Amino acid sequence: MVRLEVHRPAAEEQGLTLALDLPEERVYGRLHPAKFGRVLDNLLGNALKFTPTGGTITLGARLHKERVRLRVQDTGIGIPSKLHPTLFDKFNPTRRQGLHGEPTTGLGLFIARQIVELHGGHIWLESREQEGTTFFVELP
Repeated sequence: MVRLEVHRPAAEEQGLTLALDLPEERVYGRLHPAKFGRVLDNLLGNALKFTPTGGTITLGARLHKERVRLRVQDTGIGIPSKLHPTLFDKFNPTRRQGLHGEPTTGLGLFIARQIVELHGGHIWLESREQEGTTFFVELP
């Protein structure tokens, strides 16, 4: 998962740890590398925006019921549950600046969902305020 290395300089600058959690056996999925890279960039970029200094962001992959399941997990500020239903909407009203004033357009998660669905997959999240957020992507 080379995408993690693209984000390492920003993580180091913000005092964050980037971790990779992969099984011993390789996990393969059918995807368009450039387009799917945008999904990972959006998810990792969001994790960087909303994880305070000293936090950890983990990118993981597993085989789950014959499907590839990717995970981007952070120890950030979390997302209030009332915002979850509209989080993947275009120009969603839940957008907010990052912890370091980073701007946002409200399009990143919308685009990620579109790309994941074009791959025949599904994207969802689990989040608790002040505990962090985990985005899951499952692909055939």
